[in-house]
Amino acid sequence: MNFEKARRLVGDLVRVNERYARDGHYRNDVRERLGRTVSRVDVGVARRERDRAPLTARPFEGLVETSLAIAGIRTVDRTPEVVLVVDELREGAAFAGVQTALAVALALGARLGRRVRVVMVRWTTPGNSAAAAEALIADRFPESRVDGRPGVRVVRREDVLGTEFGHDDVWIATHWKTAHPIDVAVTAGVVPRDRVVYLVQDYEPGFSPWSTEYAVAASTYRAGFRMLVNSEPLRKYLADVEGLDVPPERTFAPHLDVELLERVAGARTRDDAVRVLFYGRPSKHRNLFRLGVAALRVAVQELAADGIRVEFHSAGEQHGDVELDGGRGDVKLVSHGTMPWDDYFRFIASTNVVLSLQHSPHPSHPPFDGAISGARVVTNEFRDTRGHLHPNLTAVPADARSLGLAVADAVRQAATNGPTGFVPLADGALGGPLEAAVDAVATALEAGTTAPSAGTAAREADQSVNDPDQESSR
Repeated sequence: MNFEKARRLVGDLVRVNERYARDGHYRNDVRERLGRTVSRVDVGVARRERDRAPLTARPFEGLVETSLAIAGIRTVDRTPEVVLVVDELREGAAFAGVQTALAVALALGARLGRRVRVVMVRWTTPGNSAAAAEALIADRFPESRVDGRPGVRVVRREDVLGTEFGHDDVWIATHWKTAHPIDVAVTAGVVPRDRVVYLVQDYEPGFSPWSTEYAVAASTYRAGFRMLVNSEPLRKYLADVEGLDVPPERTFAPHLDVELLERVAGARTRDDAVRVLFYGRPSKHRNLFRLGVAALRVAVQELAADGIRVEFHSAGEQHGDVELDGGRGDVKLVSHGTMPWDDYFRFIASTNVVLSLQHSPHPSHPPFDGAISGARVVTNEFRDTRGHLHPNLTAVPADARSLGLAVADAVRQAATNGPTGFVPLADGALGGPLEAAVDAVATALEAGTTAPSAGTAAREADQSVNDPDQESSR
């Protein structure tokens, strides 16, 4: 190996180690690719999961690292609960998707008169104890406390086999790596299929390249679970791509703090310099970081002769500052990293143009934080799911020139006219209230009825013929 190759190898190892240290999802991905050889505890638990799993579940061993996490559970006659299955609950990683999943579980538990239990199926990382996760829930949802103490019990992956669950528990799947092990548990006969609610918050096959992971993620949409969908654009996309017939009443809008955004709109001013905020997350491929940087460079060139003072700022994830003017260094994208909640909203009040990209059908929050509070927002169109959602939101094709020209146009409008003021979303643009969608699912659970998606009825008929124990477990 020559010196140059050795230098590059050392540089790669440094970057990998830095990301491994700061990104929990990356750590778990690396562990999966290493074949789960990094921990004797994890390997021992995986062996017990295999040994406890019924024969009908064992073919799935190793398909995904969570495949057999639930298949060997013990179910008993006990007061039924709502069991929420998540990847993990960890301070610093409990973002909007996890927050929404907890809100759904607690709302469904209240509606059905049941306590809520949470199961984590990722391997436990240092500091991520059950007690820490329970405290996190109690902090985020004070109403879940019982006598001032955490009222939601959390079960780690390592403790699932030693925990008793109820025959009539209602299970909530979230990320596809939780829906898949529940599907395997249904095949094993320990979880009734019609007692599973699948909270879908994005088109998750798109998070993986064309691969086994893509195929398994897509298969979870055909599992015959009761679907609950976060956002109307995602519901329409699932109908178009997967043929899923999810009733509109089981669709809810992402939570946006409209009162806070109205205050942000009131704090906006028209300044000499136009500040552009880029939602920059290099480690999240769907946020199209490099494409966004290229678009900003196009905008800088397009605005060069206009005489408008423009500043470019990035928030969402820490990264190095990026030159935008061809290497001269006069115009840079300045990174502010992940901001505390209050600091973030104070900052967006000073930015009248927002570039926020997401290459998936679920509408992310930053574009609407900006648009509702009076900024002009540019995002990428995705299968006609975005362009009609808000008058301050411009959705263009996902290429650098289209995005860059749209940013330049937004800067010119902001320089000429200032912010637009508070502009709320039209009723139902992103879906209905979460409480109404949870009530619709609860009503179906109580009635014991479901509305199968395309292909589900045939699948369930096959299972009742070929697996008699499946029907008796319901």
